[in-house]
Amino acid sequence: MDRRTIGLIWLGGIALAAGIYAIGPEQFLTWCETVVTNFAHFIDDLVSTLMWRAFELMRAAAIALFVVFLVLTVIAMQRGMRMGGMLLVVSIAFLLLVRTDWYDPGTKWFAAAVLAAVGAGVATKRLLHAPPPRESHDPWGFARRKE
Repeated sequence: MDRRTIGLIWLGGIALAAGIYAIGPEQFLTWCETVVTNFAHFIDDLVSTLMWRAFELMRAAAIALFVVFLVLTVIAMQRGMRMGGMLLVVSIAFLLLVRTDWYDPGTKWFAAAVLAAVGAGVATKRLLHAPPPRESHDPWGFARRKE
């Protein structure tokens, strides 16, 4: 290490000692304790605020995903797909998760969001990969296809 750097560190230590002596060592320690305590309170308030925001975001996401699931399921049912059972099961499970106190609020909203996301994903897959409509003269699809 360079001698100038080491010399500057020693000068900084001497200046710090002079400043602490001028202020008074007891007041300096009290000031340090106050700074550390205020910083700890700031971090605690920040974490609490971020946790509350994350909880609100999770609730909003769960509700929005459930509405997306409902809309996609109704569209699929209008196109003749069998989605009534899934609509009933996912809706009942979602409402049970959201309206009961079986779980911690953050956990139940996360579980409800995952349930609604899976339901919306399945409905989307069924809508995107729907089988072609059947012919009226061959409702079961057993006729030979023309090649």
